Amino acid sequence: MKKLKLKGALKPIGVVHVQHSDEEVSSSLNGVDGIVEVYPEYADGLKGIDGFSHIILLAYLHKVRSDQRKILVVRFRKFLRFGFKFEELPEAGVFASDSPVRPNPIAVSIVKLVGRTGRFLRVSGLDLFDGTPILDIKPYTPDRVINNYHLPYWYERFLIKVRNKLNIKGI
Repeated sequence: MKKLKLKGALKPIGVVHVQHSDEEVSSSLNGVDGIVEVYPEYADGLKGIDGFSHIILLAYLHKVRSDQRKILVVRFRKFLRFGFKFEELPEAGVFASDSPVRPNPIAVSIVKLVGRTGRFLRVSGLDLFDGTPILDIKPYTPDRVINNYHLPYWYERFLIKVRNKLNIKGI
């Protein structure tokens, strides 16, 4: 089968601004507050965005190194903060994870839209670093909500371990 070649290059439409270090963003359980600056030439694209409670940000993870783009198997490192040892973390293919380390370091982040001032969007629940380029913004709408989903057995088993370690009833 012939490989598809992409025509044109992606061009950022904006950038993330946060007042937190990369470490603070990475270790935050619920994300951080920040601003999504939409570049002036794309400001008209924000028409009608007011009133949506949440938006979806598509971002380019600019801090992923070229050698990291070759990694195809990862461990769920975000769970280290809960006291798990590295060996206890599940190992999975990068496409079965939300790891930033991936062949095309593109992030999907759903954030709360707190407010808008012109071309600046105030958001909360942000898991992107300061300076992260934004490739696109979409509204979070009811047709995107999935209530009936399934998780693989290995993931469900690990969530039980997380719940037990944190002594909580559900994640």
